[in-house]
Amino acid sequence: MKKLATLGRKERAVIEERRRSGYRRDALEHFDGELEPHLRALVSRLIPGVQDNIDLAGFVDAHAEKPLGRGDRAPDLPPAPELLRRGLQALAGCDFAGLPETEQDHLIGRMRRGEADDELGLAAKEFVDRLLVLALAGYLAHPDTWERIGFNGPAFPEGYAWITPTATLKRHRGFPGAGRL
Repeated sequence: MKKLATLGRKERAVIEERRRSGYRRDALEHFDGELEPHLRALVSRLIPGVQDNIDLAGFVDAHAEKPLGRGDRAPDLPPAPELLRRGLQALAGCDFAGLPETEQDHLIGRMRRGEADDELGLAAKEFVDRLLVLALAGYLAHPDTWERIGFNGPAFPEGYAWITPTATLKRHRGFPGAGRL
């Protein structure tokens, strides 16, 4: 990864904060109480092997109401925060966190295939897919993951040093909005 000294002040501050906190929160705000163990169990089954210093459940909780990604949804689905809450409540109802991992994985598979809607009383595929996308966003935004996957870190504030303004214009020629570059 790039040396922190080569990054701008804002980029350095974000990286240092993510490393320091690992997204940990004193208490979950949206999915606390009986929902927290089910959120933690689901996230750990969806993305196994995450380093202990990265709290993806904390990231999901912190970003539950922030729009990440496209933000589209079917007309009959509630907004993402409500869908996540309903899904976790359904998992709490079947004691997901208390199930053996093989049964958790089996239920996740049925949810991902859209086969658990009646059992859970909601659009299970939409729920688990939304939660997975959110958890992956947190995982891939953490600097320790960058090192693990070989990502070199954020671009310099003015862009990548080896791409000149002329090269950027050539690269974008013919695309909508290229004239604004």
